[in-house]
Amino acid sequence: MKIGRILPLLMGLWLLGSVTVFAAEKLQFVDAVGPTGYYVDVNSIAYTTEEAPQLDGSMRTYELVQARVAVVKARTQRRYTYLMQFNKEKMVYRIISSKVQAYDTKEVLEKSDAVSQELPFVETSPMQEVVDYIYAQSRGKKRM
Repeated sequence: MKIGRILPLLMGLWLLGSVTVFAAEKLQFVDAVGPTGYYVDVNSIAYTTEEAPQLDGSMRTYELVQARVAVVKARTQRRYTYLMQFNKEKMVYRIISSKVQAYDTKEVLEKSDAVSQELPFVETSPMQEVVDYIYAQSRGKKRM
């Protein structure tokens, strides 16, 4: 009998919580390659700088931008969400964390907080489109 009273309350709280979590995302469509779509959460964009040593011993400052990027694969009904860091000048990105979700239910199937090595992208890749889209957004976004 108690479960009959508690279960609807718990389900209501879960529904309210999940709506709040998904409402915090502001995914904007960027590009598609066949049945695969690329999206950027514009609420997650943040800028910072990084100093890196050069071959001549000097230091060079690079601007980095971090954003949450979603890749939706229609054929497999999966949504891959990555927290990524981009260096536009060096044309590299790094995956900070990732998760794989079932597209329709948003159930998390896999999750990783392993930070990747710097990975290159080319001008004709979807990542270049993602970077261009991020940089086209207002600079009034938060700093990392």
